[in-house]
Amino acid sequence: MDSPVISVEEVAKILGKSRHFVINAVVNGSLPGCYTISPGGRRNVSIPRKAFEKFMEAWDRSPDEEVIDALIKAYVNKNSRHGNVD
Repeated sequence: MDSPVISVEEVAKILGKSRHFVINAVVNGSLPGCYTISPGGRRNVSIPRKAFEKFMEAWDRSPDEEVIDALIKAYVNKNSRHGNVD
C-alpha cells in the first residue's frame, strides 16, 4: 500500500524540478501540502499523495482535437491573408 504522503524527492523527480523548487512551491501554495518551520529555520514539508495526484490530473491536460483544429484554422487563415501559406 502506498504511503499517504509523497516525498519531496519523489515530487521533484516527477516534475523534473529541484527539491528546493518543490519546497518553495508548497510554501507559496503552488503545490498542495503543508509545512512547518523549525526553530533553526528549516522548512519541513508534507505532501499528501492523493492531493498531489489530483493536482497532477488537473495540471496535465492536453488540448482536445477540437481545440487543435481551431488553432490550425486560425493559423492558416492568418497566414493566408499575408500570403505566407505554401
